[in-house]
Amino acid sequence: MIEYLGKEIIVKIDRPMGTIHPKHNFIYSINYGYIEGTKAGDSEEIDAYVLGVFRPIDSFKGRVIGIIKRNDDVEDKLVVAKELNSYDKYQIKALTEFQKRFFDSEIITLDYLRSSIRNTVRGLLRRESKVLVLEEEYKGEVYYYLPGGGIEFLETSEDALKREMKEELNINIIDYRLLYIISNIFEIDGINAHEIVQIYEIYNIDDEKLIDGTTMEGDIMPCKMKWIEIDELINGTKKFYPEELIKLL
Repeated sequence: MIEYLGKEIIVKIDRPMGTIHPKHNFIYSINYGYIEGTKAGDSEEIDAYVLGVFRPIDSFKGRVIGIIKRNDDVEDKLVVAKELNSYDKYQIKALTEFQKRFFDSEIITLDYLRSSIRNTVRGLLRRESKVLVLEEEYKGEVYYYLPGGGIEFLETSEDALKREMKEELNINIIDYRLLYIISNIFEIDGINAHEIVQIYEIYNIDDEKLIDGTTMEGDIMPCKMKWIEIDELINGTKKFYPEELIKLL
């Protein structure tokens, strides 16, 4: 979904401002619709909130200023307005709270990616000569990374690790230790990004629950859980991020 940030799109409005949700009975305080010809995680068109228009409309042409990434659902949402950076993530949160409050989600904006340092945790799980990774494909490139995610406000890195491992892998962890801290600077579609990654090695888990090929939600796109030979990551046969971690495996 990150590829939509900053792009101009047309939103077809199917739930105009003031209408009532057919199942949950809440009122749409802003216009809401979808992008024709696209596919979200639920196999339906990608949905979008429209900001800055204060009357019911049929369609809207604007730029994607944000992504609402749902951590407990299969589909993410776009946020569209006339001008880039016209709303920050806190304003987006307030304006979409009428529906967003039902989900565990985070908001990604262009400004956030460009100027913020994201703090994350990743779990390193080994099985003999293999390591557990997530396989993701973006714009034709297949790559791999360790499971984990962002540290939430007022959350310790250890609590974040436990939460992420439960959410992503459905495992409860007890035995682990901090191995490395990496400053990862990278670029996505011309957008510079920076994250501080805390890598924890995790021990004594029931790895029979971690089935090779299981499909799940990834950082950007749907992904697959894979047990990969460490040598394939070290010799470059498999593309692995962050690259700095390869020499530490």
